[in-house]
Amino acid sequence: MTKITENNQNPQPNRQNQGESWWKRPVIGEGSIIEALWNKSPKEEISETVMMLHNREMMDVRVFAKTAAAIDNEKFCNEEFLQFVRIKYAITRGLEEYRGLDHSIQLLQVAIEAKDSFISIDQTELRYRGSKQQDFYHYVEERLNSEDKNAFRENVSQQLEELLPQVKTEEGRTALKSYAKHLDQLSSNPLGLKLLSLFKTYELADYSILRIISDMIQGLNKYDLLNFNGIVSLVMVNYQVFEKLRKIIGVSSAQHNPETYARMLQYIALSYRHGLSYMKFDELLTVLKKWSKPYHAILGIREQHPAEQYKQPKEFSEPIPGVDIYEKYKRSLTNPKTGMVYVNFNELNEENS
Repeated sequence: MTKITENNQNPQPNRQNQGESWWKRPVIGEGSIIEALWNKSPKEEISETVMMLHNREMMDVRVFAKTAAAIDNEKFCNEEFLQFVRIKYAITRGLEEYRGLDHSIQLLQVAIEAKDSFISIDQTELRYRGSKQQDFYHYVEERLNSEDKNAFRENVSQQLEELLPQVKTEEGRTALKSYAKHLDQLSSNPLGLKLLSLFKTYELADYSILRIISDMIQGLNKYDLLNFNGIVSLVMVNYQVFEKLRKIIGVSSAQHNPETYARMLQYIALSYRHGLSYMKFDELLTVLKKWSKPYHAILGIREQHPAEQYKQPKEFSEPIPGVDIYEKYKRSLTNPKTGMVYVNFNELNEENS
């Protein structure tokens, strides 16, 4: 009788502690009391509301991932381009050695790009010294900081119309018209008129230094812009130029050194070389920032419904589209030494929340 009963017993898994009495089992770990109790407890079903939310977020993340993949470009993985992105981020947020340089770089870049207008205005003021011309120059200077650009343009145009008939020579009238044209061009940039005012305040005597700096930037066009020491050497050769511009572009005494100006030149040269690519990259970042919202929502849902407690639907095992692109740029734009991430993909979500 006993033999028959033993043969009819269900086979049991061969695992440690399985055949032991419950009081002899460990409390935690494999074959433990906790594990036995847990395995006997039925797993919960994930609610339909949660699944609808999960699937909706997956639909959103697929759309953003598809858009990101269409924008992504191998140029964005170029180390020089990535360095430009890192520097741009550091400048905008005033990080480390770039703290306080944002406005100075903007002024320097405007000075370079509008050099012809600044030089022409200076030469006109030096060459044409008639009383009516000087009245016009003074009228302009008084309004450089006191009016918005639209009011400035309108008032200068009106003043020019009143003065032109009083100028005796055709050459003088032509010079004033050219002068007003360059003023109009400068006013198209919010910093143009401010920079002209700064030039006059600090009495810059030689506007040709703007051409020297412009030539330096042009010379960097075919240069390895990751060679920072080479750019520092270039600055040192022309250091007197930057000494003349220091106060005008607002570089502090503490930052008045070749390395600071080399950083400024490097950034401007990088912006000319990679500016168009960055516009597309910025589109990609905008998409990834939007992508990150449903991405983190999906992660949160899955983490709040672990396999130990809930029956796992097949949707939970589906890979999240776009992770490869996200991880690629998060890795590329993270400083391995400090852990600083030069792009915050959550910024847009924080601003819109």
